Amino acid sequence: MSKIIKIRPKKVFIEIENRFPKENVNFIVNIPTSQIGGLTLLESSILVSFIKLINPKYLFEFGTYMGATSVLLASNTHKSSKIYTLDIDPKEFEKNESSVDMTKILIDDKENDNFLRNTFVSDGAKYIKNSSKKIQNKIKTILQNSLDLDPKKKKFLGKFDFIFIDGGHEYHIVKKDTENALMMLKENGIIFWHDYNSNIHDDVTKFLDEYSKNNKIYHVENTMIAFMLVGSYDNLVNEKGINNE
Repeated sequence: MSKIIKIRPKKVFIEIENRFPKENVNFIVNIPTSQIGGLTLLESSILVSFIKLINPKYLFEFGTYMGATSVLLASNTHKSSKIYTLDIDPKEFEKNESSVDMTKILIDDKENDNFLRNTFVSDGAKYIKNSSKKIQNKIKTILQNSLDLDPKKKKFLGKFDFIFIDGGHEYHIVKKDTENALMMLKENGIIFWHDYNSNIHDDVTKFLDEYSKNNKIYHVENTMIAFMLVGSYDNLVNEKGINNE
């Protein structure tokens, strides 16, 4: 049985209001892509809100895709912050036959992944390529299968304040990425997952529902963002009245 803690987006925004009572807190975001696979504006605002709350120096992203999230993170962090983003090398893949029926793509996880892979092979991380040199210089791209990632060899152990898992959607990949994320996270940090409660990728939800039995995992309602607060950040989100406000 899932022990996921459901919170409304306003719970996160309340923390921003409490932290910055005399400021208008804004953020930089690109117009969302018309293609599937990106973050919604609400999801982007949730991630950036946590950036504002913890001011991370090192951030890691599993799953670069078109690079929109990488650019979002780079655009809203301190000028000295560094974003590492990992994805498979698009040159290692050829386009596969995929459905052109969007109805099928939006309900079948394999068709969806195939569509996303073909888009990645065709376009690569175009949002990073189209960004300014200032933003590009904050982003370090790693072309590697996440299943082959060795955090110790990469000197990533305990390095990152903020980790976003949005790569492969299969259960064993989400599990492996989470295991690596835990090794890579600082003593105080936050791990985020995308595609929780997705109507397409059931394995992400299955993994996190199981993982929540022994770990405090939050899901932000009306999004596919789940997260875990570690160390001193455990009380970052006030749970009082969490389900009824």
